[in-house]
Amino acid sequence: MSESTRDRIVSALTSEISPLRDEGVALAIDYLLDRTIAELVDLEKMNDIVVRALTKENVARIVTRHVRPGFERFTAEVQASEETVGGFVPDPGRIRAIVDKSRLPRAEWARGIVDPGLMRRLFAPVWANLLLSFAKRLPIPGMGAAASGAAAAATGAARGMGGIAERLSRTVQGHAEKIADAGRSVMGGLGAEVEKRMQAAAREFSDGAATLFREALHDRLKSREGRELVAQITAQVIDHVMVTKLADIHEDTRSVPVPDILDVAGEIVAHSAPRAFVQKIVGGEIRSFLMLEGGRNLRELMGELGVLDAARAEAIDQASRVARGLFASAAFGDWVGRLLDA
Repeated sequence: MSESTRDRIVSALTSEISPLRDEGVALAIDYLLDRTIAELVDLEKMNDIVVRALTKENVARIVTRHVRPGFERFTAEVQASEETVGGFVPDPGRIRAIVDKSRLPRAEWARGIVDPGLMRRLFAPVWANLLLSFAKRLPIPGMGAAASGAAAAATGAARGMGGIAERLSRTVQGHAEKIADAGRSVMGGLGAEVEKRMQAAAREFSDGAATLFREALHDRLKSREGRELVAQITAQVIDHVMVTKLADIHEDTRSVPVPDILDVAGEIVAHSAPRAFVQKIVGGEIRSFLMLEGGRNLRELMGELGVLDAARAEAIDQASRVARGLFASAAFGDWVGRLLDA
């Protein structure tokens, strides 16, 4: 090719307005759009490249650079927003219908996940405190003293080093029997007035029972023994889950109408996408990504991930196969002829 021909071609392709260049670009793009995904991407080789990129260091870097800041930005937007969950659901009736069709999962895989003895040891003092609190409120002579004695005995048992739950259980049971016996003998002689006061005491106790339970549970979990029991229970749960087959957990999906959920998920996404809140979140994340990565080229990014050489070689190989068809087309030959005549 003569120098003048080369210069003429370069000028035709680089001028500010170049219909011939635009035609060539459109020709290439249209050719690519008509190709199948399998022609453009070797999925097996691409899978190898992606897996190679998923190293501990790469994932940690992505989490630090993008995921964690993105979550923090999302949290700030949510806290400042007045959006409701229902605002993202086009038809709440569909959700209710799915819930009505769903069954509670049997969770067979969770059978035996925690030693019942640990749970009894953890909650026995909580229930004892709740029972004793109610007993103290009963309008029966001797109830307060009996309950206080039971509480003191329970406290002393809790301070012991061994058999805590067993001694506490026996203590509470014994005093509870005394309370019941006293109640039966007194109620036999005091009649309707005491019964009315008993009902009033029960109502008063029920109003604050939830608070009393929370406080007792909070104190139990803060105690040294409570923390040790929770640690043992947590370890048992984790160990059990680690040896559970995925198929056993997935079995619980049979109780949920998954096709209905997938259908309504599409409706929710389509309904939510135009909302200003969603667009603000998405736009903000795109801008944040470009601020961090927009100044870097693909060579640098792939090099950081450790897949540059493999990705480059695969891209060249695949693009060459695709380009061969483009170059062999009559339209491309016609375009080259007009380019040479430009």
